[in-house]
Amino acid sequence: MDHRHCHSPSHRCAEFSRRRRQGFTLIELLVVMGIIALLLSILLPALSSTKRRSVMLKDATKLRQIHTAWLTWSRSFEGRFPTPGLIDRVGSQPGEGAEDLSKNSHANLYSACIAANYFSPQMTVCEAESSANVAVLSTYDFNAYKPNLGVYWDSAYKADLATTSNLSYATLHLDGPRKSREWRESLNSRFAVLANRGVRDGLYDDAVYATSKTLAIHGDRRSWDGNVCFNDNHIAIASAFTLEGPAKLGANQDVSDNLFRADPEGNGQDIWLTMISSVSTSGSATTFQLSWD
Repeated sequence: MDHRHCHSPSHRCAEFSRRRRQGFTLIELLVVMGIIALLLSILLPALSSTKRRSVMLKDATKLRQIHTAWLTWSRSFEGRFPTPGLIDRVGSQPGEGAEDLSKNSHANLYSACIAANYFSPQMTVCEAESSANVAVLSTYDFNAYKPNLGVYWDSAYKADLATTSNLSYATLHLDGPRKSREWRESLNSRFAVLANRGVRDGLYDDAVYATSKTLAIHGDRRSWDGNVCFNDNHIAIASAFTLEGPAKLGANQDVSDNLFRADPEGNGQDIWLTMISSVSTSGSATTFQLSWD
């Protein structure tokens, strides 16, 4: 018998081990790398989108909790939401006197709610915040609250997007008929009182819109997306500054209500969400300093 071509089990094992030590060929490695790259190109956008939606959902929960706190507040104050000028009134006696309009900034509003333990400083900053000027006031001084001395909040809390802001969100403008009608427990499902902040004056002009930091909060840096909280406590996800739900404005009902613009057709009763950094009064005139980025 010719044994030249007959391999024993041990010989075959040695041959197999030798081939294994040779590893993959270059072509095989390139094929595997190509498959991995293809899978990553498919999965990464989906994972990124899922993560963005998850953060947006968590942010929506924050907005709903803030609004719930206002509803809770209103039950003790004749249906009114917290209003700094009614908390710290004109006059020297706590709880007495006319509304002090100069106190009606959004910085004071949120700081007053934090001081009264309605929510925490962390609640007022979005986790997807895109501005380096916005940060949680982790050193909030709860001991500053001394109503017997006329001190109702920590004045270190700011809402100025140009310098320092401890607030991410846009809130109903605290003035005029819209404040009288909707800054309260109206349960109006068509009127928004709180949202992720938007572009200055709700403009779509490229010089303003495309450079706004708000596009990077929940959007893709080219378009705005945001959570909008209505006065019945429901949240809507919006991708435009005009919504389908709110009523049309104007005599012919042909003007859409812009969330971030004081629409003249609304006669001061339209939705207008702003960030008021400070307020000044001179005689009967009240000037609101608005902050945008």
